[in-house]
Amino acid sequence: MGFFEFLERAAQKIATAVITFLLSPAAPWIFLVVGLVVLFFLLRALYRKLRDKHLYQLTYERSFSQTGAYVDDEIELIEVVTNNGFFPLFHVDVYAYLYNELRLTGYDPPKKDGMQLFSGRFNLWPYMRIRRRHKVRLLRRGFYRLESAAIPTKDTEYYLSCPAEIYVYPKPVPIEQLNNASGRMQGNERAVRQLFSDPFSISGVRDYRFGDPLTTINFKVSARTWMCSGASSSPLKVNAREFCANRRIMVFMDFHTERDCGFDGQAYLRRVEAGLSYSAAFIMEAIYGGFNAAFFCNCKLEDGGMSVKFPLSSGEDHMLAIFKAMATLRPADGVSYATLLEEVIEQGIGDCEIISIVLCPSAKNDERLAMLGRMGNGVHQLVLTSDDEANAV
Repeated sequence: MGFFEFLERAAQKIATAVITFLLSPAAPWIFLVVGLVVLFFLLRALYRKLRDKHLYQLTYERSFSQTGAYVDDEIELIEVVTNNGFFPLFHVDVYAYLYNELRLTGYDPPKKDGMQLFSGRFNLWPYMRIRRRHKVRLLRRGFYRLESAAIPTKDTEYYLSCPAEIYVYPKPVPIEQLNNASGRMQGNERAVRQLFSDPFSISGVRDYRFGDPLTTINFKVSARTWMCSGASSSPLKVNAREFCANRRIMVFMDFHTERDCGFDGQAYLRRVEAGLSYSAAFIMEAIYGGFNAAFFCNCKLEDGGMSVKFPLSSGEDHMLAIFKAMATLRPADGVSYATLLEEVIEQGIGDCEIISIVLCPSAKNDERLAMLGRMGNGVHQLVLTSDDEANAV
């Protein structure tokens, strides 16, 4: 059999098979299925092309459930996606980056430092809005700002501006550790106890807040509130303090350290965080106890500043302003600590409880603290040690 004869017989067999298939009752159904599959993919490609052109009708917003919170708190990251047009938008994937210090619940922690990538898929009918909430645990003090998100398309990526920001305050140490710290202070021990106990300035009741000592809880009012509201849980009420001008607390923190202090850079960072936790605890106890409070420290700021200065004032707004400044400051020394003390000396401030938190004691600074004591102030100095590093997060 020659080669051409073989090709002729093969062609005849193929033609016979094709004719047999076309004459069979299954042929129209097979053609219908193939046609539908081809039509499906053509419509799918057309929809994707039209969808990419109508993405401008979509708005994406992000926000945190709180403006600021403390380290180890759990808050919510809220996503709101809205289709503002008549064209339906399906399979819209939104990609965004989040700082590792803001750990999303349910996401595996990243293996490297930097940012963690998370995504969500949205199916939006015309004029539809979808709201999603994600649990976020705050792991480290700082100020975190989210800028944008991206939607991938066939040819490029569509970017959406969706700013969101959160202040992560240093976590105030528990009241037991705060009392232990005050016991290690150098100075008038009798005066510092007034910071934790003043039973003669009660002006009413308020909701329980983190850090409130158990001795301030008003159990009778809490029980009445729970019984009247019929709630399944009992919100605690504590005694509210009046804000009196004759009780004043000034907290100073020194970020400077010497080479002979005996600890490395990582220990320095841990002690700085511990000092900020102590400072936050002292200020919180002062404000919620009815004191006027002030905070000064010689640190560097993101905007180039070299110190933080909050004069004496009262109220929760003043406290939160201090905590926001604590969230944004950098763990590096700025101006001389002696300069901060000299400014207070020049102002002639007296009748205050001054708490100085330092990493390393200094004879030059001790002289200025002693001068403040001679001006009628109660001066107390807390030197951070390795035991305080356990308080850092």
